[in-house]
Amino acid sequence: MPPKQRFTPQDVIEAAFNVVRRQGWEGFSARTIANELHSSTRPIYDCFNSMENIEAEVVKKALATFVASINQERTGDIWLDQALGYVLFAAQEKYLFRCINDEKHTPFQRQFAREHWTKLGEALADDDRFRAMPEPIRHKIRAARWMMIHGLSWLIASGWFKTPIEADSMLADQLGYTLVDFLAKVNDGLYEEFKTD
Repeated sequence: MPPKQRFTPQDVIEAAFNVVRRQGWEGFSARTIANELHSSTRPIYDCFNSMENIEAEVVKKALATFVASINQERTGDIWLDQALGYVLFAAQEKYLFRCINDEKHTPFQRQFAREHWTKLGEALADDDRFRAMPEPIRHKIRAARWMMIHGLSWLIASGWFKTPIEADSMLADQLGYTLVDFLAKVNDGLYEEFKTD
């Protein structure tokens, strides 16, 4: 008799994450996770008490993937790179973007996102634009930019713009600017508008 295959909670989370990454929450079930593991559903329930616990772990992993995208250096301008990473994640990982932003899972996102928001802010601390700025003003600029970038990202993730996902061509047909140029204008405009509040 072949040895029984054992799965760790991490194996189950990885399988569930892969299912959601490809299919969204619509494909998320014990059966689809088991199929991803090439097993029965038994290991899933051996590792987790409920599917909700797995959902929370998937959101947590999706947020970590999201933040890695935001932190990736692309242009050499950290303020621009954070915005660009946000939008490109929504374009390239639309199911994961929806996963962390749908109404049902927003409480998980709120729970896990505070730490990421703080770390992203700390990454801007040495930027000339933000170094001497009082924290309340810095927070206001970041929050205003997040609202704008999130709206654009949601439009892209939901298929509103039928465009390629490359930064040099996305939005060019609609706005006449590359994504990078558009985001630079948004960043500069919000910064100038709110820096003296």
